[in-house]
Amino acid sequence: MKSERKNINIQIGKRLRESRTNMNIDKSEIAKVLDVTEEHYRKLEAGATGLSVDKLQALYSTYGMDPTYLITGISSNVKDFNLEYYIANSSKEQKNQFFARVLKYLFKLIQYANM
Repeated sequence: MKSERKNINIQIGKRLRESRTNMNIDKSEIAKVLDVTEEHYRKLEAGATGLSVDKLQALYSTYGMDPTYLITGISSNVKDFNLEYYIANSSKEQKNQFFARVLKYLFKLIQYANM
């Protein structure tokens, strides 16, 4: 049972790292959002410790990281995502947050490309 839990934590950590790097987010930024030290966050990505439900919720509410994907590796929303539907059915605050995240992501991509 312990080795199975360890393997699950390792897989979740890999998906967490992949999501973070895909979004060009620094480890220190996520550590702050999760209210953990950078060392503790490194342990989450390494699978040495597991993500709690409140941490999954924080990742979802702050970055839109899909908890189902992080836990299982199967995305619950990517294949069915409809941008027009999302925008049409979001509050002004949700749209502002979405576009702020998109712009932040694009800005980091541009910075990375110019290195």
